[in-house]
Amino acid sequence: MADPTKYQGSDWGLYRRLLSYVVPYSAAFAFSVAGFLVYSLGSVLLADLTQFLLDSLGQSSQVELGLVSAAAHWFWPPGDKDPLDYARVAVPVAAVVLSLGRALGFFVGNYYMNVVARSVVHTLRVELFEVMMAAPRRYYDANTSGNLLSKITFNVEQVSGAASDALKAILREGLTVMALVTYMLYLNWRLTLIFFVVAPAIGLVVVVVGRHFRRYSRRIQDSMGAVTQVSSESLGAFEALRVFAATRQQVAKFTNASLFNRNQSLKLAFVQAVSTPVIQTLLALALGALFWFALDPTILAGFSAGSLVAFITAAAQMGKPIRTLSGVQSIIQRGLAAAEDVFAQIDISPEPDRGTTPLARAKGEIVMERVSFRYPEANEYALENISLQLKPGETVALVGRSGSGKSTLVQLLLRFYAPDHGEIRLDDLVIEEYALADYRSQFGVVSQNISLFSDTIANNIAFGQMADASYESVLAAAQQAHAIEFIEALPQGLDTTLGDGGSGLSGGQKQRLAIARALLKDAPILVLDEATSALDTESETYIQDALAEFCKDRATLVIAHRLSTIENADRVIVLDQGCIVATGPHQQLLNDSPLYARLHKQEISQS
Repeated sequence: MADPTKYQGSDWGLYRRLLSYVVPYSAAFAFSVAGFLVYSLGSVLLADLTQFLLDSLGQSSQVELGLVSAAAHWFWPPGDKDPLDYARVAVPVAAVVLSLGRALGFFVGNYYMNVVARSVVHTLRVELFEVMMAAPRRYYDANTSGNLLSKITFNVEQVSGAASDALKAILREGLTVMALVTYMLYLNWRLTLIFFVVAPAIGLVVVVVGRHFRRYSRRIQDSMGAVTQVSSESLGAFEALRVFAATRQQVAKFTNASLFNRNQSLKLAFVQAVSTPVIQTLLALALGALFWFALDPTILAGFSAGSLVAFITAAAQMGKPIRTLSGVQSIIQRGLAAAEDVFAQIDISPEPDRGTTPLARAKGEIVMERVSFRYPEANEYALENISLQLKPGETVALVGRSGSGKSTLVQLLLRFYAPDHGEIRLDDLVIEEYALADYRSQFGVVSQNISLFSDTIANNIAFGQMADASYESVLAAAQQAHAIEFIEALPQGLDTTLGDGGSGLSGGQKQRLAIARALLKDAPILVLDEATSALDTESETYIQDALAEFCKDRATLVIAHRLSTIENADRVIVLDQGCIVATGPHQQLLNDSPLYARLHKQEISQS
């Protein structure tokens, strides 16, 4: 499992990896840079325009000093016009052209940076989702669904801020500051050095504040995971909450999670609010010193009135971009805190698949030999020294009390976990040697927990590798599973779109769709985990008959709590505390296994 703190302390390495997601969109990024460059030059030239205007009032145009003035004289020579008449036309036209150019640059820069931003979000989100889909079972054991959902939504959005919003501000305001400083150096380099005196102090404030930003940002992410988890659990269990009068309890739980998120957000806002006035004060001191030196008679001697005002205007414009750049630190630190976690998820190892042997269709003979397995951090084995055999055409039932290891055995068989000891073989080959996708394609599974998706009934039956199945084969599977009766009663039949998780269908209807899906897969090995538990007696009889016909040439493993459903199994294996305590036909076990007889008696007394 990946370490979420792997990137702590390596901001540049983390940010460099984050910027690598911008590279595929370099064309849009280049347009954005060009737009912001035009915008920043516009800011400088608007300041320079004041020199053109003021010097024209003095009837002496300083063409050799003013950039706008020089450009105007080059494009439109004044001829015999005096400076004031020339400025009456040239200054307004220049002001309009510069404003339009600056506005166009702002639009191009922001729009194309947003193109980059949303593309990065999309790429990261898809990559993270793909990783989660390929993650091992232990990953899901260690993370709640709400926490994983928060990583895909909230954390990725925070990362995009560092990759886009921060870049946008750095480019736009950074280029503006560079252009203004360059212009001020051009006018008077000695006065400009005053700004370089306060630069280290501003940098120190940014570094100190950044450390707090990262810490609070991590806490905000964790609290958002808690908020999402409580929300997801509560919205999915609203019936149970109301039946057991637990709504107030969940509201209190949600309130606490949200309150922690609020408190961390306020701490972050406080640090950000403190840093801004500190930086503004430093800038004000620099501007005050600049004005004091600029009004010195020896300094004034080197300025025209227009160039002095242009210098002061440029210096005054430095405040806003520097404040914005100091605020970028919070965006970057929030993004880097999120990136630590997102990249830790992306770097997790996929489900192990060292198998290289292809498998088209297995015969279906399964052998477990002295298999033991213990869950991580568990003290006792969930399964211990399990040996059994399942042959093609044979139906074997697993029976036992809750927690006896039945579901764990199926998880091992499906390669969601690997045994700690012993081995499992399929057709005389250890299952880890088969390519994982090929191996799992040999199993048709009907689970107690049925997974249905917001799609049509037909697509829910023809699911995954069966997506190309014909309409006729889907219809035949639905008929065989005795699902066609309720399907035909729906408005669009097989084309009816189901709600989330199959909402609107009864438990029995969902179970029939799951059985139809397994029948359509036509796999050589069938695993039935309480496959008919939600059906009425009549429907169960019909489906049991259909499954009996279907299982004739297949290896079938049945997990059941209702022992009446397995009376016709070839063999029944009784599990208790992770061990096989009895095996044999149903009638023999009633006589030879006290545990099996007791379970059977309890079922009869409860029926």
